[in-house]
Amino acid sequence: MSADRPAAAPHAAGRPSARADLVWSVIWLAVGMAIFHGGFTMDRLEGQNINPYTAPGLVPALLGVAIALAGAALLARSLRRRDGDAGADAGETSWGRLALVALLCIGYAAGLVGRGPPFWLATALFVFVAIAALQWPERRARGETVRGLAVAAACAAGTAAAVTLVFQEVFLVRLP
Repeated sequence: MSADRPAAAPHAAGRPSARADLVWSVIWLAVGMAIFHGGFTMDRLEGQNINPYTAPGLVPALLGVAIALAGAALLARSLRRRDGDAGADAGETSWGRLALVALLCIGYAAGLVGRGPPFWLATALFVFVAIAALQWPERRARGETVRGLAVAAACAAGTAAAVTLVFQEVFLVRLP
């Protein structure tokens, strides 16, 4: 291979195949639409004269829309890449990373929230650990571990502050 021409890296960079994106996009579209439907059809409690921003189902419906939009974006990406990646196999999912994400999410929801630290701290810890753990191999390979931890800390602080502010001040939800 010549030094003038860069090497092609269809999956060497760890990018999922177009087929994997297609499968997951359909799953996320369906999940998002189901969440939206469930949130939208919840009782609005108008008879009790409650603030419409605190109506049950509003936040889940909005989250369902966001998930469906992310699924649609993933679908568009998979369709754009499809012709150049048609031979790739969807079985290239990193099951270890998927298990790590599932474990972190379950640990956050079942172990941290409402069980000790305040919500903002639990959220900051979750975001920091998730980003640091998922980026660790790439950051270590490039010699950017300190920078990666700094980015994770900044994202964690920003996310915890934004989520707490939005839920407590905009949606008027008392957080654990």
